[in-house]
Order: sequence, then structure tokens, then C-alpha cells
Amino acid sequence: MLLDTARLTEILGVQVPSGAGAVDGVTHDSREAGPGVAFVAVPGFKRDGISFAPEAVRRGSPLVVVEREIPGIPTAIVPDARRALAALAAAVYGNPSERMEVYGVTGTNGKTTTSHALYAILAAAHGEEVCGLMTTAGTISGGERQDAPPVRTTPEAPEVQRVFAGMFGRGVRRVVMEVSSHGIALSRVAGTRFAGALFTNLTRDHLDLHGSMEDYYRTKRELFHSVSPESPKLANAEDAHGRRISDEVPGVKTFGGTDDADYRVMEVCPERDGTAFTLAYERRSLELRTSLLGPYNVLNVAGAAAFALEVGIEGAVVRRAFSEMPQVPGRFERVTVGGFGFEVIVDYAHTDVGLEAVLKVAREVAGGRVICIFGAAGERDGDKRPKMGRVAARLADRSIVTTDDAYSEDPAKIAREVAAGTQGSEIVLDRREAIRLALEDARAGDVVVVAGKGHETVQHLPDGDVPFHDASVVRELLRGQERK
Repeated sequence: MLLDTARLTEILGVQVPSGAGAVDGVTHDSREAGPGVAFVAVPGFKRDGISFAPEAVRRGSPLVVVEREIPGIPTAIVPDARRALAALAAAVYGNPSERMEVYGVTGTNGKTTTSHALYAILAAAHGEEVCGLMTTAGTISGGERQDAPPVRTTPEAPEVQRVFAGMFGRGVRRVVMEVSSHGIALSRVAGTRFAGALFTNLTRDHLDLHGSMEDYYRTKRELFHSVSPESPKLANAEDAHGRRISDEVPGVKTFGGTDDADYRVMEVCPERDGTAFTLAYERRSLELRTSLLGPYNVLNVAGAAAFALEVGIEGAVVRRAFSEMPQVPGRFERVTVGGFGFEVIVDYAHTDVGLEAVLKVAREVAGGRVICIFGAAGERDGDKRPKMGRVAARLADRSIVTTDDAYSEDPAKIAREVAAGTQGSEIVLDRREAIRLALEDARAGDVVVVAGKGHETVQHLPDGDVPFHDASVVRELLRGQERK
């Protein structure tokens, strides 16, 4: 949508320079700047976007938006560049979320699985051609999956609005969106109208950004404040922060195994290839079965089911959707090649709480040992590293500490900090080699858990990014063992 100077002034709430031209695009990356594309100088964690403003002007940007004046460059000065970026992005793409039902799923763990489960129900009820999904593990629009998953759980505002506009143009009218705390705190979802919100849980993570659990919680809660009073809002009653949201935000209903939950999980029956349970609500009950394993996944699908029931979808549709729902990429994903007699699980677990949940389920499934390959990311909350090591030492029979996404940190240093919480864990920095050692050691009845990367297809290392996809590496190595 073309925005003239008067419209830009209205959107930004500040005077736009008279020499600014019309805008039909917006970016915070000077490499994408050009004629018709406004450049917003966002203060970064490492570099201030203002330093790239001259480059954006050289490339032809008709408008530069900043938080402080730049000598020699006509600018629109705003109090918050990130919110300005989001407002411009929504306007440029025609405010697509206002013409769709966008349901936000937030929390520390379980967002991706819950989002996939809710999407599966919506697609079963309304048809996949009118439903969309935006998660860490990728995007689905009108039944077509995007090949490359997003770099972030919640992309920057221009990408969010571009994806929404693309979905709307294809006929999508209902979207499930995974909403991270970064997405809220950094205004990536500002300008998005949410028609409902769901909270999974809150455990220690991202304190490098938030500083405290209280700030982390308040950021998550902000999603619920952005939803209208009459819109569906669900929170996990088994989580203390979920109960707090239900107390502090009007209209929030709860799900979980507690006696007072509005949607009560009952009669959970683990099976070899899934889980059956009953969801009781409003003097009714719904018997459900999912191919997913573990108590945490029962809560994930129960939350999705409760939300779907709140928006008027019939129980029979929910039941059918779960029976047909495929595996969620990188979320307790079972990777099988040939008849080795052992199982290999790939999971995104990258915190001590997530790793513990996955290993507990692996322990239940295993007829033999549990072997765990895991690491911790660089440039993130370092306090969780030895905690992850302690979890692996307690729940795995053999644990191999390897490299996750080290970014600019020394992988050996990170591994030592993780291993400090273990008792005798091996350190094998080469992730492929660590997986190979585990697979060659596995015997019938064992379960091998490859944790941390999940669906991701790139490993971020000090010397640069390299292609790496855990499930693909596992399959390749197993085929090699098969040939031997």
C-alpha cells in the first residue's frame, strides 16, 4: 500500500520531513533499502541502526525514521523506533491481521506443538486452504509448507506483516501464530490484531533479555492484554504463572489436571505409540487420543482442544484432527531407518526443564538405556548450562555433551560449563561425531535422544553458519550403519 507524507505523519505520530517521498515498503536492514522503502534505524544489541542510515539514503530510501537526529539527513524522529517499524509494516501491508482471526500461542515450552495441534483442528474444521500457521518450525499457508523455517520464533515486524498479507491474499482467514517473549518485548507483533491467546507455561529462559522472571512473565502476559475481552483466552492451570494470568486478566479460562480447571484433563492413559485422555468441561467430556507421548504433550494438545472448543468447534472434529495429526518437526520426533531395534528421538529441548521432560518420556519408552546428546547455546543465559548437565546425568545412562549454536562463544568453554553439572559426561564438540558415537553404541531397546536443535537446519558457529539438521544426520548415519 502506498503511504503519502500525510499518512506517514498520521502513522508515526510525528512530523515527517516535507522532502520525504511516498513509501510502499519498510525495512530495518539497510541492505534492503531503496526507492519507496522507508528505513527505520532500530537500536540493536550490538550496533545501532543509525550508523546504517547514510547507506539507506545512498540506496534511495525516501524516509529515514530514527530515535535521535542525524546531522545532514532529513529524518522523522520517533520515541520508539521498533514500534514505528511495526506500525509502518502493518500499514504498508494493509493491516492484514484486522481481516483475519489470528490466535497467539505463548509460553516457554510447548508453543510449537500446541500451535500445530490447534492448526490441525482448525484445518479439520474449516479446510486447510483457509488456515495458516506461523511457528519456530516453519510456516504453512493455505496447505503449503514453507521450505525454510524462520530464523526467529517470531520474525521482525515487516516479515510478520508480509507473511500475513501473503496468507490473506491466498484466502487464509484463520492463523495460529507462535508468539515469543522477544516478539512482544521487541515490538515484532505490535500492529497485529490478535483474536485469541493461549499460554502454555513459564520456566527459566531468555533472562539475558528480560533480566528477571517477573519481567519475563509480564512480557508474556502482555499478549493477553492485547486481546479483546470477549475473545477466547486460555492458560495452563498446572503452571503457577498460568494461574496468575487467569487471576489477573479478565475472561481467561484454564486447562489442565487440577480440580478447578475449566477444561480438566482426566484418565490419562499412556500407550506405546501415543496417549489417550479425557477432557472434561461444562458437564461434558471428550475422549481424545494423540500420537504424542508424555504428560507435557497431553497439556499441549489439551490446551489446543480447549481453545478450539471455546471458538465453537465440535468435539468430534477435535477428536478426528488429533487422530490424523502428523509428527511435529523436531518435537519428540521419532526418526526411524531400518530395523535397528532402538529408537532415535530428535527434540528442540534447549533448557533444563525441557530436557528433563523429554528424557523422562524417553525413560518410560525405553526397554534399555537412554543415551542423550545435547549442548547449550552461546550468547544466552549461562546459568542453565550446568543445570542441563545435571538433568542429563540424572536421567540418561550415557550423556555426550556437544556443540549447539555457539554463535561467537568458544564451543569448548560452553561444553565445559555444561559438563560441570554432570558426573563423567563425555565432551565431543563435533556434533555429527557425537551423534555417530551414540548411534554406534545403541542396542535393541535403547532410546537415543538428540536434543537442542530440533527442526533447525543451520548451526551457528564462531567461524560462520554451517548446514546441520539433526534428523537428516541421524538418517544418513543410520543408513551408513545399515550398509555395514
